[in-house]
Amino acid sequence: MLEKGELLTLDDDREYAVTALTIIDNVEYVFLMDTEDYSNFLICSYDNNDGLEDVDNQELLQELIKIFDEQLNGEK
Repeated sequence: MLEKGELLTLDDDREYAVTALTIIDNVEYVFLMDTEDYSNFLICSYDNNDGLEDVDNQELLQELIKIFDEQLNGEK
């Protein structure tokens, strides 16, 4: 399980910060932001065994964006 504020260096040799996370149907999803280029971000699922995987399901992405937006703007 990842934690908010954790820093990760990915295969692109860029450092990303875990800025928001949620669990839906026992799957952990994370919002990762590049620490040097804030316009570069990723929305991924995370599994301890399989690592990070980009979310490409459009309906799920829309749901996650709403959740992460609420978290990042301090709403619940």
